[in-house]
Amino acid sequence: MDTLLTRALQKRLSGLTTQTLTSLHVVLLPDFFLDHILSITNTTTLETQIRRLAAQGGGNYPNIPQSIQQGGNAANTALGLARFGVQAHLICRTSALGQHLISYFLGGSGVDLTHVKTDGRLALTTALELSDPRANVMLGDPGSVADFSPDLLTEQDYECIADADLVAVVNWNLNNYGTALAHDVFRFAKSNHVTTFFDTGDPSPKLHEVPTVLRDVLTPPLVDVFGLNENELRHFSGRPASSQEEILAAAQTLKQKIPARLDLHTGAFSASLDGSRTVIPTETIPAIIRTTGAGDAWNAANILATLLKFPTPERLAFANLVAGLYISSANPQPPTLDTVKTFLQTK
Repeated sequence: MDTLLTRALQKRLSGLTTQTLTSLHVVLLPDFFLDHILSITNTTTLETQIRRLAAQGGGNYPNIPQSIQQGGNAANTALGLARFGVQAHLICRTSALGQHLISYFLGGSGVDLTHVKTDGRLALTTALELSDPRANVMLGDPGSVADFSPDLLTEQDYECIADADLVAVVNWNLNNYGTALAHDVFRFAKSNHVTTFFDTGDPSPKLHEVPTVLRDVLTPPLVDVFGLNENELRHFSGRPASSQEEILAAAQTLKQKIPARLDLHTGAFSASLDGSRTVIPTETIPAIIRTTGAGDAWNAANILATLLKFPTPERLAFANLVAGLYISSANPQPPTLDTVKTFLQTK
């Protein structure tokens, strides 16, 4: 981040008050996952050891660093917003055990959990955090996330959405009713002048439905902000997206098809396309501890900056910084605004 942008962002953040932040209401749906994280140093060694153990009929592969934490795009983003001081409301369906886990991981940070339904199944993900090459591979059981339809929304849920400043529908990729849920929630939100945010997640599990969600959700004027990474962009644009040049060209192609502001986050840069195009490099991070959840931290910061009407370069720089602080922290919690301010003071 250059000096001028750093100073502008410092000034912007220093002017925020608790009253301003707590006056913002964001609704997020429909997922909470329990994430089981395995840190894998060498994928070749892992594969060799698993094959060896399977060949001998089973056995133990010790000394794999592991952790358990909150997961799910909606839950992670809600947590990130709550730690900024925003009133975040989570609408999801889980089990009785899931309710206890959500309360443990999110309740203490102030996320509103009164709209959590507990008559379903807990969603779980085992995430392999690979360091060679750097990637995260997620093995998931979506539980009741897979069948979260609009029929599950109550009158109280709709009242919460109508009173919000922004509603976000995420994890479309793992929800069999994802297109219908996004369409119905966004249509209701727009009728109540609520800003809408959409992040599908990796569409690979249901590529056959990409044309449908483009037609029914993204082409009509239902989505204000469409957030995605380069992998998701590749599928929605139908174009290669590896180099920065390819990624930006693919983003421009997609933007020509949809009215939503397109917000793109990658490991090297972020970009926003809405009439004009703004590109901001990501922060240089000395030690990356995790990658799982980085996009959710970025989305939380992007949502906050959107509601506060940050200028686009400051909005993208803020989101980049928040994501960078998250993936480099030993604590698997999104950073607070004080953490961000402290970091900026050192630059």
